[in-house]
Amino acid sequence: MAGIRLLVVGGYSEEERWRVPRLPRPGEPVHAENFERRPGGKAFHQAVAAAHSDAGVGLIAAIGDDVIDPSGLPPLVDARWQVVSGIRTGRSGLFEDSRGQTLAVLSSGANDHLDAAFVAAQGDMFDDASVLLASAEANIDTIAAALEFAGARRMLRILDPGPLPPRLSVREFASTDVLLLGLHEFAQACGRFLSIEITAQAVTGMDDTTINALARRLCAGTVVVSLDKSCLVSHGADRHDDHADVYRVPSCGHGDAFKGTLAARLTMPGSFRDALTAACDRSV
Repeated sequence: MAGIRLLVVGGYSEEERWRVPRLPRPGEPVHAENFERRPGGKAFHQAVAAAHSDAGVGLIAAIGDDVIDPSGLPPLVDARWQVVSGIRTGRSGLFEDSRGQTLAVLSSGANDHLDAAFVAAQGDMFDDASVLLASAEANIDTIAAALEFAGARRMLRILDPGPLPPRLSVREFASTDVLLLGLHEFAQACGRFLSIEITAQAVTGMDDTTINALARRLCAGTVVVSLDKSCLVSHGADRHDDHADVYRVPSCGHGDAFKGTLAARLTMPGSFRDALTAACDRSV
């Protein structure tokens, strides 16, 4: 596909969603009000969101050899699927109650088998794109390799590490230009990599100087922390055309729609703040 500006590498899963009047208690079944099955996973949703921002998108992910049709991608997405023999496609079960509270269960399946050689074989996508958006929902060694491939081509490398997998390490953070962390992920990363045990609630009470100091220890590049009602940006050496090293935008972006839109916007002219603001507005 000509015109690819953003390359998304990460996880694909078949999503099963249950709408329930309330979340079940241990040992108690609850009758669902609605059920649907649809394609999903971080990389899939991010690629769809990016395409809706009119960016040409390449998608690399793994599926099993079970009967799966990962349909629903917009025309602007060129998908390359690694089919893993003898392995089921990833699955996710999501339970949502009437108040919007959710429970999620993930089964990685073929995502754990995404192979670095398969990713490297899609070199035309790396050559065409200017931005890589990688999610840690797939084989973490392959994600690390994808970040290295992109770095060799001087692409802007964005990492979505949540939920933090057990084998995630500072290796991936060190190969990242833009690190996207939710409130809970930021607290977990501080505990795992900085040996600073803090809660998500404690982070919400921190001032910008404190959050920035922690962010600078986590990643040399730009760190975006999605807080309750704002996004804090902590820039490293590259401000990406912003005027300040540290600032907040007064709206908060969450989820894959936010991340895919931000990555798409960063393929276009303009400052990081403008891209972030547009992504936050899109995810509301």
